Amino acid sequence: MILSKSEKSRINHMKSRSNRKLFYLAAGILFLIACEHEPQDFMPDDNNGNEPGTCDTINVSYKGSVYPIFENHCLSCHSGPNPDYGIDLTNYSDVAAIAQNGTLLGALKRLEGYYPMPKDQQPLNVCEIRTIEIWINDTTFEEIECDTSNLTFPGTVQPILQAKCFECHSGQNPEAGIDLSDYSQVATLAQNGALLGVIKHEPGYVPMPQNGSKLDSCSIAQIEKWVNDTSFNNPPGGDPCHPDTIYFEKDLLPVLQSSCALANCHDDITQEDGVQLTDYASVMATADVDPFDPEGSDLYEVLIETDPDKRMPPPPNNPLTQEQINMVYKWIAQGAQDLHCDEDCDTVNVTFGGTVWPMVQNSCFGCHSGGNPSGGIPLENHADLVAVAETGQLMGALNWEAGYANMPRNGNQWSVCDRRAVEIWIEEGMPNN
Repeated sequence: MILSKSEKSRINHMKSRSNRKLFYLAAGILFLIACEHEPQDFMPDDNNGNEPGTCDTINVSYKGSVYPIFENHCLSCHSGPNPDYGIDLTNYSDVAAIAQNGTLLGALKRLEGYYPMPKDQQPLNVCEIRTIEIWINDTTFEEIECDTSNLTFPGTVQPILQAKCFECHSGQNPEAGIDLSDYSQVATLAQNGALLGVIKHEPGYVPMPQNGSKLDSCSIAQIEKWVNDTSFNNPPGGDPCHPDTIYFEKDLLPVLQSSCALANCHDDITQEDGVQLTDYASVMATADVDPFDPEGSDLYEVLIETDPDKRMPPPPNNPLTQEQINMVYKWIAQGAQDLHCDEDCDTVNVTFGGTVWPMVQNSCFGCHSGGNPSGGIPLENHADLVAVAETGQLMGALNWEAGYANMPRNGNQWSVCDRRAVEIWIEEGMPNN
């Protein structure tokens, strides 16, 4: 096709204009890339309806920026006389505390180890989280005074447990069967050292809160002072012990402490295979106990293993007696609960076979039996017990007197009633009855 001179000129002009447009477009893109912009300049629209470019991260204040976010998303749960977890976000001191310890941003950003907040809602948008983060970073918080002088359980300790622990340890099915809304259970954990052990993240205890940050130093100090200053009574209710019920601390724990929670095995230091059998909380957390299902619980299964390499206690240690194995089975079948009772102290009908020997067998047999008994002292029969009773060594150890090794070594001291029963048996001539 042959074009005229005027047509060629018109086509060249169009190409020139097109090339200029491409040049300007490329230059514009390079300009945008080269320019620095604040995040809010390109803030996308979010699911809360904020318009693009409306995120003010310069003029951030608590009352004007942060508190309105709480009003929109948080105060329905975290305000009033009974705020969730004891955290009242209308109270600036509560806000300051969780801002300083990282809980506020951890929950809002839904970081691992924090409960995602708002609890049953969409997460806050990018602008709202950034606003709160800027406020925290730019704020100099006054040091919060830790009051350890006016401590009470309902006014001090319970709110801490409610805020940090009730999420898992309350309700109908609390984790590990530990209900911290039940004062008697809190008292038990306080007395046996488990409460302070877990919150202080001491060796041998499962760190708590398990999926959250460690309690702040003030909360730990308050709980510790309350524990140290409190005279704990037996759990209220005074229910008598039922002969068909297995009570963990009274019946089962001495067996576990004597035969399993030994050095280099399942004590609080070694924790062989991650299992610790020194207290109720540790047993439930580490021993794979399935309440109401003994056959599905490792704690029972390892006791009846026929393979020596799998049986517990492992050889050359003696296995548990059939009565003790039956007790473990029955305890799990009854729900693996941490039950307590008020036991009548019978110091009239004291016998070796019915009173003294069962206590020795459950609390002492694990260490003082077999080919290498602890301290070279076997306690496998009536004659063995008479031998240490005649020298005064038995009562000296049980009473934890100076100059004697405290016994049971891995367990709690026997009750006054139990020690008195042994003493009566000795006074009556140590009969084999």
